[in-house]
Order: sequence, then structure tokens, then C-alpha cells
Amino acid sequence: MIGLVGATTTPVVAQHVADKPLTLHAQMASAIAGSWRLATISESSAPTPMVPPQIPELTADFTGGRITGSGGCNRFMGDYKTKANQLSIGVLASTRKACEQAVMTQEFKYLKALQGAQRYEVEDQGLQIFYKTAEESGVLRFTSQTVRGLW
Repeated sequence: MIGLVGATTTPVVAQHVADKPLTLHAQMASAIAGSWRLATISESSAPTPMVPPQIPELTADFTGGRITGSGGCNRFMGDYKTKANQLSIGVLASTRKACEQAVMTQEFKYLKALQGAQRYEVEDQGLQIFYKTAEESGVLRFTSQTVRGLW
């Protein structure tokens, strides 16, 4: 039996446009791709971080144009697009569990901020998503989630 250890491949995407030949493009991994845990939400009117440590983890996983994660109470999912450092997140669907009011309020702010994403930056400290909604603008700051061992 032959196997590969530690090898990765880049999927190839076929693209066909009317009246043009078929071309193959290697899908480029976006810097935003991966699993992230929200560290803080900063709003322009309240620059103090808003996520209390006792609230369940707020997460975002970006993979292949799809975003999934946890808002602290409910799971969510949707589509996203990047172009250079611009970020657009579509309407997010979520499960509909009810939790404590503080958790639900934080989840609502988090999901609304994600849907207002304008641009992002990935640095050594993590991911920052700059957002703007009708009511507010601010920054979501994330740290990378590490893969935990299987044993």
C-alpha cells in the first residue's frame, strides 16, 4: 500500500465561458481561510472589547467560499467572497436555539458585524475584519484556532 504523508494538493477548477475555450485555474488559498475564534469586538462608539470571557466561544471558519461557525448559542453558515483584502459576507443562516439574553444579544451583534464586513487583514496576531452596518462600524479581532491532538 502506498500513501502520502504530509502532502497537500491544490484543487484545479475548470472554467468555461461561452464561446471561449476551457481553461484550468489552480484555486489559490485565501489568507482568510481557516478556523478563527473571536477575541474582541470593538465598535467605533465603544472601543472597549465587548466579548466577556464567560460567553461561549464565537467562531468563524472560512473554507472555499463558505463561512460557518458559532455565534455563542447558534451555529451559522453562509457564503463569502474576497478580492485582494476586500471581504463580502452574504446573508447568514443560523439555527434557532434560545439562550440567555446576554448571549443572544452578543450573537446578534456578532452576526450583524460579520454581514457588514468590508475588508480584512491577517497578521501574526490573527485576523481582523473591519465592518460597517447601518448603525455602527468597528473591528472583529480573531485568533487562530489550533488543531487539538487526537489522543
